[in-house]
Amino acid sequence: MPELIEQANDLIESMSPYTIIGIFVAFILVIIGLRQTLKKPTARLTAFSSATGSVLVSRKALQDLIRQACLKDESVEAARPVVKIVGDQISTNVTLRLTRPDHLRETSERLQTRISELLQKSLSFEQIGPIEIMVTSFGKSDVDELPATETETLLELNPSGGESILEPKAPALSSPKEDSPANPTKKEQ
Repeated sequence: MPELIEQANDLIESMSPYTIIGIFVAFILVIIGLRQTLKKPTARLTAFSSATGSVLVSRKALQDLIRQACLKDESVEAARPVVKIVGDQISTNVTLRLTRPDHLRETSERLQTRISELLQKSLSFEQIGPIEIMVTSFGKSDVDELPATETETLLELNPSGGESILEPKAPALSSPKEDSPANPTKKEQ
């Protein structure tokens, strides 16, 4: 063990002062970075304060409120909001499953406005950050039907109106054989 201490002492003596300072600064930056990474996010936000005290709202309560607001929309089947509180600002990411792919822009804008108004008017939060919406899936109602553009393309390929390429062909019926009971021949007469 004393041999190891001697080697460490020789190593330090052989380094320049700038190298020692650089290693010390790098060590401090690693500690600060780990602290920021492992720091637990704020679990609550002050809605408002008065002379008698403050009203705090938890992140979970905000997430439940936003989820309920999203589910009131007829286009939304499921919603999973994630609320992040950075300082006094709320940023929201909402993952949605919609009933149909129609009017995606209008639906997302309507939900963003609804969430923003809910946080501003009902809870008196002024520092509202971005409200990001991610659609992960659509309902099963339109899966079985071909979209109009695909149907039109298929009709352009077969404009004659004869056999449809959209429907399976029925198996052809075999013709009755001469010696079958359904087809009497002249020999039996």
